[in-house]
Amino acid sequence: MNPTFTKTIVASAFAATLALSPSANAQSDMAQKIEARLEAATKKIRDACTADVQKFCGQVTPGDGRLVLCMMAHEDKVSEKCDLAIYEASRNLERAIDRIEQVADACWPDIEKQCGNTQPGGGRVAQCLVAKKASLSTDCAAAIDKFPIKK
Repeated sequence: MNPTFTKTIVASAFAATLALSPSANAQSDMAQKIEARLEAATKKIRDACTADVQKFCGQVTPGDGRLVLCMMAHEDKVSEKCDLAIYEASRNLERAIDRIEQVADACWPDIEKQCGNTQPGGGRVAQCLVAKKASLSTDCAAAIDKFPIKK
């Protein structure tokens, strides 16, 4: 099993809340797209790993991360199909998180200066950056331009 399995699960929840968009409708649209991608990845992992979960963790009560911990305990026995599905999902998620980190790194001074009073969460900081794009640093504006933002 890919060692980033736990990171994948934790980051999935984080990524599901992120979207760069200037309006509530676009925010909702982006959030729906992110949610759909996460659901597709989850389904792919579920389809590939159901037999492994049943074989190694069938007696584990789901919830509170118990299945994840159980699968991690059996990572050396997981089927190649399951391992590949987890690897692909974690790789794709890691790429998305890397892009978000690049924007955060490029925009941190702008976030502090332009959006410091914006309540974090729900894409509000991203919306603030997009709304103030004309006054952002060149590096920040360029980083934001790399995201598919509906205008």
